[in-house]
Amino acid sequence: MKLRLKIRRERDGKVWYESYSIPYEEGMTFLSALQRIKETLDETLTFRHFCRAGICGTCTIYVNGFPKLACKEQVLPYLLNGEEILIEPMKNFKVIKDLVVDHETIVKRLKELSLWIRPNQENLPIEPELSKDIESAADCILCGACHSYCPQVLERSYAGPLLFAKFYRFSVDPRDGQRKSRIEQAFSGNLYHCLSCNKCNNVCPKEVQPATLIRRLMLMDV
Repeated sequence: MKLRLKIRRERDGKVWYESYSIPYEEGMTFLSALQRIKETLDETLTFRHFCRAGICGTCTIYVNGFPKLACKEQVLPYLLNGEEILIEPMKNFKVIKDLVVDHETIVKRLKELSLWIRPNQENLPIEPELSKDIESAADCILCGACHSYCPQVLERSYAGPLLFAKFYRFSVDPRDGQRKSRIEQAFSGNLYHCLSCNKCNNVCPKEVQPATLIRRLMLMDV
């Protein structure tokens, strides 16, 4: 079987689409397909990857209009449709080259908002149920899929589902010394502008369910 990919290319302000055809191999992912194209057909094709295990989130691309982790997404279900598969970079991010986008806007916001644990002086015990809740919210790998697929992030003052998931994670953790300010920051990020469309829930590869966490944040007291 032949795998046919139509890939959006971009560099130096020029945008075009290029089609490639390669032999399908059992267990092939979109990342391995992109690597095969780069090795055998077009060494100029540019994409990003690192861990190849669905942990770093750097290989996120759009496959037929939906954000996917290229290293985990199998090509076979798409191949069986017999149609050319559209590959594009993530939306709502600046494209650097081809499928590589600039994640620095997310990193910058995380730093600005100090979204890491600010420990309390005392060592507080955590109930198993709360620990499970925190762990689920902490599964975010910063891949940007939710941010890319969220229609509301076009409003610049809207913090976005990725950051709200982080706000929730720290606002419920009793070990964090800034819990109250986390909630205040979430509200200042226009939390209530969420459209409740659940699109971020649908595309999160780690099932963090940002939209669900946003609704829980809305019910918290400032």
